[in-house]
Amino acid sequence: MSPRASLWLLAAAVFSAGCEPTLVALTVAPPTAVAEVDNAAKDVRLSQGIALAIECTYVGDPCENATASSSDPAIVRVLPGFVDLLAPGDAYQRPAADEPRAVFIFVGGEPGDAIVTLTTTDTDAEIAVKVLPPP
Repeated sequence: MSPRASLWLLAAAVFSAGCEPTLVALTVAPPTAVAEVDNAAKDVRLSQGIALAIECTYVGDPCENATASSSDPAIVRVLPGFVDLLAPGDAYQRPAADEPRAVFIFVGGEPGDAIVTLTTTDTDAEIAVKVLPPP
């Protein structure tokens, strides 16, 4: 392998080592309710009683072996989601998925703050979740 190729591989490894997973909302809130994901801040705002599907990707691919748990299930429950493998991703950025996607359903319970811990093969993240009273 050439020194230049080795340098590029090293740079890619260093860059990806500091990467966090990308979180994208797959659903929206009903009128007057809140269901928002701020990927940069790794936080979620959710109205009580609302469910929000969130997809986890890492460097453009589905998060591998992803699991999620809530610090307080009374405030936010986290359930695994299963998306049809033929369901298209973002029509402008991804074709239909040919491998399983990493999707979780966040369900707003009691108003308050909790942390959802997301663990994957490549990286981990803590997601701050704020559940708001119903509108």
